[in-house]
Amino acid sequence: MKPKKIVRPWVKEHKPFERERHSTDFDYNGRKWRKLRLQVLEEKPLCNDCKAEGVVTRATVVDHEPTAKVLISKGLDPYDKQYLFPLCKKHHNAKSGREAHAGGMG
Repeated sequence: MKPKKIVRPWVKEHKPFERERHSTDFDYNGRKWRKLRLQVLEEKPLCNDCKAEGVVTRATVVDHEPTAKVLISKGLDPYDKQYLFPLCKKHHNAKSGREAHAGGMG
């Protein structure tokens, strides 16, 4: 026998893995983004920051500059390639960390 569900009207019910989406959220799991990301990595396979340092490193991440949230809030297209840059994991993590501490994300 299945246990009886307890109803607590004062507690907001969430479905598993559900989260509130905001108008400035960017869908990094969407088909359009995944295809564009691969296209950018094919066109520009090297990390921009490593290249500037004189090092050759394969890019694995495509990053927005400014952040996707900022682009969306300004009414700009986050899928426009002029705002996308290939980075290696090391440089992407460093950049994301700086942005998080500076309040540029989330």
